[in-house]
Amino acid sequence: MLFFGALQSQKRNEESNFTELKPHQSLPKGYRFDFKDVGKGSPWRGVSSPMCTHLHRGYMESTPMRRQRSRSLGDGQDFEWSEEEHLQYTQKFDKLQPPRRQKNLTALPVTSVAEEQTEDEEENPLWVNIMYGLINGIIVVPVLMSFGNIIYRDDSFSPYMPALIKLTLVSGMVHQICFSLFSSLPFAVGQVQDAGLIFLSQMAATMSLYCRSRGYDDDTMMATVTVGLGLATALLGVGLFIIGKLQLAQLVQALPTPVVGGYLAFIGWFCGVSGLAMMAGTSELTMDALQDKWLYMLPGLAGGLTIYISACVLRHVAVLPTCISLILLVFYLGLWLTGKSVEDATTNGWMPEQQDSPLWYHTWDYLKLDKVVWSAFPPQALTLVSMIFVVALSSSLDVAAIELELKQPLDYNSELSMVGISNFVSGLTGGYTGSYIFSQSIFSLRAGIRSRVTGFVIALLELCMVVLPFPILSYVPNFFFGSLLIMICVDLVYEWLWEVRLKLKRLEYAICIGTFLFIQFLGVEYGIIAGVIVHALLRKMGFDLGIEAENLQ
Repeated sequence: MLFFGALQSQKRNEESNFTELKPHQSLPKGYRFDFKDVGKGSPWRGVSSPMCTHLHRGYMESTPMRRQRSRSLGDGQDFEWSEEEHLQYTQKFDKLQPPRRQKNLTALPVTSVAEEQTEDEEENPLWVNIMYGLINGIIVVPVLMSFGNIIYRDDSFSPYMPALIKLTLVSGMVHQICFSLFSSLPFAVGQVQDAGLIFLSQMAATMSLYCRSRGYDDDTMMATVTVGLGLATALLGVGLFIIGKLQLAQLVQALPTPVVGGYLAFIGWFCGVSGLAMMAGTSELTMDALQDKWLYMLPGLAGGLTIYISACVLRHVAVLPTCISLILLVFYLGLWLTGKSVEDATTNGWMPEQQDSPLWYHTWDYLKLDKVVWSAFPPQALTLVSMIFVVALSSSLDVAAIELELKQPLDYNSELSMVGISNFVSGLTGGYTGSYIFSQSIFSLRAGIRSRVTGFVIALLELCMVVLPFPILSYVPNFFFGSLLIMICVDLVYEWLWEVRLKLKRLEYAICIGTFLFIQFLGVEYGIIAGVIVHALLRKMGFDLGIEAENLQ
């Protein structure tokens, strides 16, 4: 877990003249971070898995700051901040004690990383920037393709998966180009992210059902879904941009932590169920599928657990690319030893049926405005609003994680506006929701990457995958993507349904579990709303919900 305690600890002395800061709120006017007090009683922690970033809270009374490396980055040794380090941070950021609460305080300037670089800081050679771009790209591309399978998990999309996977890769490329061009962080990695996947998948399935139930043909259904998801992503981008420009990031971050935890646990559950269904060759996981197709799921379960355990134990950036390479190697070695061909594996259900891959300039053929059934969009309004709120919160957590590692204050509202621009452009090109991938961004930061070349190399690698003239999916076993989804599932479910019990108060943990169950039975939007209502009622009734309840008043 990556410690998020980058704000001043709470002052409980009634005579203290210092103002308390809410976790992860935008830099208040008239304040700078005081790194001397980092970690002393701060409740916030975070957890990361590849291409996702999440928040939870623990209680550490007067303990020194301890931070673990991200599982996907490696180097899991904890360390404690020494007094000398505190002093260095204090001197570096010109420590300024916060005044009493006053109105109309002038905000101190927040500079970009590029502006903070000193003249004596040597820039990495070009080949180093290219190498780290390739490493990040190798990690990002398989996860991107598995996300495409989640968005279009409904059976109605099966014949069109090669083009839809290419749309997902194009979306990742567009996000990365936007982040490399507009982000204040030259080392930033921005891609399609997990926070909006469930909403997009739900929209896709709902619009598909709407079209098919009214007798529309597949061309009309595909036009409605692809245009609809692109439009939803573009509108989300507009929403994030407005939130940032109106300086409303702190309001988005007010979603109760236990409710966030329940939603994140459901993301993990959803990824796991989707992975099992993918390996079983069906869109819905049923008991019959579990009984009949368990053999097809077993390699994915083993692969996902192996990746997760290896990442936790070894804590090295090479774990994920090494494991996924070994999965492919073992599969094709098994085919060679048994004398089987790719066609035999496809016939036996181990690989998807081979389909012609469209040329890259046919990737957008399904986005036909004249065939769109516009009446399918209004029912998606609540889902869209919920997606905007959740993605905004997730993006704020991404920025908080990078901010802690950078040891330099970032402007949350400005970064949120930039994420909005990226999503708007992605939506206009038929893409999907995305944000900072903080684990890979921090990986590049720790390597000393300060060039935007690294991001452009990632985008170039994704472009190469799009222009390939053969269908990649036809040569990759189903349990390859299943392993990645199972790994994400184990990571999030274990973290938020079990380990988090040690970080929250009992009542908060009950709300976390309750929100997870609400989403299961009520759906994502109404489940989150139900969790917020329960949290608000319990707080109103005077129950102890921890430090967060005091900060949110």
